[in-house]
Amino acid sequence: NDQPANLISELCASFYRLGWVTGTGGGTCIRAHDKVYITPSGVQKERIEPSHIFVLPYPQAEPSPHTDRISLRRPKLNLKEPACTPLFWNAYTIRNAGSCINAHSQNAAMATLLWEKEKVFRISHQVSWASML
Repeated sequence: NDQPANLISELCASFYRLGWVTGTGGGTCIRAHDKVYITPSGVQKERIEPSHIFVLPYPQAEPSPHTDRISLRRPKLNLKEPACTPLFWNAYTIRNAGSCINAHSQNAAMATLLWEKEKVFRISHQVSWASML
């Protein structure tokens, strides 16, 4: 099944096996049409199940410091949205991104250190998950 929540759980397991994400570090999300699908915080990436995925409407009003974002679906388990959700949201609203990965892998950290004099680290030849949906 190619539903975004199913796809994210499969991708996270693959990313873990490839060493792109570590354990509970980082986060992944996909924007598909009028919804955003986000992995939970604190769950081993290779063990994420589709029912663990947060589903939020897109677009939505920016939350105030005293409110949360509106959710269409929250996991039944007591899971939290990742702290990087505001960064994902900026990628969607400012850059019109279709998906985001917040990677904490050693390779990603090393790559940013190689370009420490630059303010921007650009990656080319990206695959857009949204186009695969």
